[in-house]
This record gives sequence, C-alpha cells and structure tokens, in this order.
Amino acid sequence: MTDPDDRFGMPDSAFQAARESHGLNSPVFRAGMYVPTRQEVATLSAAKLLPIVIDWMWESPSELIPNNDQVADLRAILLARPDATQLEVRELIVACEDYLKV
Repeated sequence: MTDPDDRFGMPDSAFQAARESHGLNSPVFRAGMYVPTRQEVATLSAAKLLPIVIDWMWESPSELIPNNDQVADLRAILLARPDATQLEVRELIVACEDYLKV
C-alpha cells in the first residue's frame, strides 16, 4: 500500500537542497516548493489542487522537478477520484497529459 502522506517519492534532502539553493533566509517565496501528498491529490478540491500541481510541474526549483513517473502517478490518482469527470479535475488530468505529452 502506498503511504498517503508520501510526496511522490520526493526525499527530504530534495526539499532541503531547494531551500538552500533559493537561500535559507530569503524573504521571497519560491513557487513550486510545495509537492502535494498522494492523499491531498486524492481529496483536495480541484480548485485548491490546481495551483499546487501547476506550480510543482512548471515552476519548481530543479531539485523538485517531477519526473514522468511521478506525474504519471499523479494522473492515475486524479483518474481514480470519484469526481474525475468534473471539468476542474479534467483540467488537472489534461495538465498532467500535457506534461507527459500523452
């Protein structure tokens, strides 16, 4: 069983390296520094999830850029949601497909 609190296999060291490369004391918030948990992808409203996912896929620092396997897992969780046919969730699925060039 997959850990619902897992952030798609992103190790703690990647988050630390991203913080260090951006500057530990930087007052500027860097987009893409938040990687959702599998549980969040399965349960958050699409409206809340959309900016998180888009920032992670397209704005994350190099240490946190998702690979194709991670985005494919993200897409699979979205497809398994009971609301997967709703427009906002479909938008997230299409964003994953665009990233993967599916």
